[in-house]
Amino acid sequence: MKRLLFAMCLSGGISVGVTGCDKPTPEDCQKAIENMQKIEFGDVTAFDRTTDISAETRRCRSGSSKEAVACAIAAKNKEDLKACKFRGAK
Repeated sequence: MKRLLFAMCLSGGISVGVTGCDKPTPEDCQKAIENMQKIEFGDVTAFDRTTDISAETRRCRSGSSKEAVACAIAAKNKEDLKACKFRGAK
């Protein structure tokens, strides 16, 4: 059973709530995306707040760790964002 849960966690088949998975919550992904947009574009009003970011949130959840998302939420500038350890980032 543990192997099955671990395999499902690795493949993204288990939602938030199972311990051991390193998937960020949708809310944390949204906060990270909004902070990244704020850092990139300056004032929060500089980008369209009505844009549906559900696709970006899904990508965040499937391809980012909790640690990287927390780092993006806490980032204050572009250098801080570059220090976040996103999977596949160079």
